[in-house]
Amino acid sequence: MGAEQQPGRRPRADVQRNRAALLEAAQRQFLKFGVGTSLEAVAKEAGVGPGTLYRHFPNREALLAAVLQSRSEELETRRADIAQLDDAMERLRRWLRAMEEYFSAFSGLPEPLMAAARALEPETR
Repeated sequence: MGAEQQPGRRPRADVQRNRAALLEAAQRQFLKFGVGTSLEAVAKEAGVGPGTLYRHFPNREALLAAVLQSRSEELETRRADIAQLDDAMERLRRWLRAMEEYFSAFSGLPEPLMAAARALEPETR
């Protein structure tokens, strides 16, 4: 049985935990070693086997895309929090810090990011 969710059904709790653990481990590994880090190391840090990693994320680009999506959601949450501040200079300072953290989180990102984006584009042929 794959990690995909069937229509109308929530994923099992262990499937949800494994996915979350993989995303957290991948984020730490990408931060520490760059996006070219070993996927086996990601699986090991998450406490799952490589098969579990590949059931959730069939390739590096899919894992990277999921981590980037998660980080984008975090950035949006920070943006909403920052928007509540009264002091414009403080809002600017915090937003610039948030953007710096967002963009500097992964070394070696440009090519894998482009590959992940291309993988998500619909076929135009």
